[in-house]
Amino acid sequence: MNQYSSEAGERFRKRLIVTAKGRRGAKDMNRQEAKEALDFLFSAEAHPAQVGAFLTAMRFKAATVEEMMGFLDAMEGAATLISPKVEGVLNCNGPYDGRKKALNLSVAAAIVTAAAGVPVVLHSNTGLPPKDGVTNARVLEALGIAAAREPELVEQDIEHKAFGHLHASRYLHGVERLRPIRQVLFYRSFLHACEVMLNPAGAKRSLIGAAHESFIERFALAAGQRGQERVVVVQGLDGGDELPLAPTPVADYQAGTLTRYTLAPTDFGLKEAQHHRCESPAETARRTEAALAGTDDAHLDAILFNSAVRIHVAGKVPTVEAGLALAREILSSGKAMAKLRELRG
Repeated sequence: MNQYSSEAGERFRKRLIVTAKGRRGAKDMNRQEAKEALDFLFSAEAHPAQVGAFLTAMRFKAATVEEMMGFLDAMEGAATLISPKVEGVLNCNGPYDGRKKALNLSVAAAIVTAAAGVPVVLHSNTGLPPKDGVTNARVLEALGIAAAREPELVEQDIEHKAFGHLHASRYLHGVERLRPIRQVLFYRSFLHACEVMLNPAGAKRSLIGAAHESFIERFALAAGQRGQERVVVVQGLDGGDELPLAPTPVADYQAGTLTRYTLAPTDFGLKEAQHHRCESPAETARRTEAALAGTDDAHLDAILFNSAVRIHVAGKVPTVEAGLALAREILSSGKAMAKLRELRG
């Protein structure tokens, strides 16, 4: 044992030993133990080898709901959170490492949702492995919208413009301290999963994505049981919060109850369709602006469907059908394009 280790360091040493025993032999942590483990890794005392070992051990063990809740507690405890003074904020999020397969229309849907009177907070990152893909931050920057503002300014954006984006480099301090290690591991860890479930603006309702159907219930429970009224988790495109124009598995945590169902575009008068491939941030921004301006309807149904779900999950309307009608009005009236211009200002 290292004689210079602190009490926290010694507790982590013991925790790492019982965690690094594989899926069958490893011992699960309770919420507080998980928080303490990640708190230690965020500290200056943690050695890079300990960080890498724990991330790898958890990759084999797989995180329980209790553990994810504890990790989220630690991540938000080492972050600069915001509390916008507006009602009905909707938290939307997908993987912080972005997309490689499907066109990002989440930003377009978020802008339509904001134009419909629902305050929206997005959060993401840039240049994170393993995908290092097209993130919300990169799309926003390509649209001419600042994506890496300080948290207090994002709070004001949500209050005054009903839209804000938090960049991990500006608010997620503990996790960002581990970035150099994550850059050389080249695989997904529980940090990637927990970033999706973060709620940095204290929203009461969230729409988030998961890459695999087996994750959606755990994500809904872990995020919902930390104090939210409703958390809807979809098996979204590239693991994001964007539904494809196809039947999509959903886990819906609401008022302490978890339900499972499928959302399909055909249930709301929309046709199923293949999603467009991923494009560069610049091309994604061009397509987004054309859709919001009404000069290109190639992605209209996808944006309508995703906007409708967001508007409904936020509680603005009682049904997805009503959300679809409102989203159509927002787009056809020019309010969505007007919101884009406002966000650029």
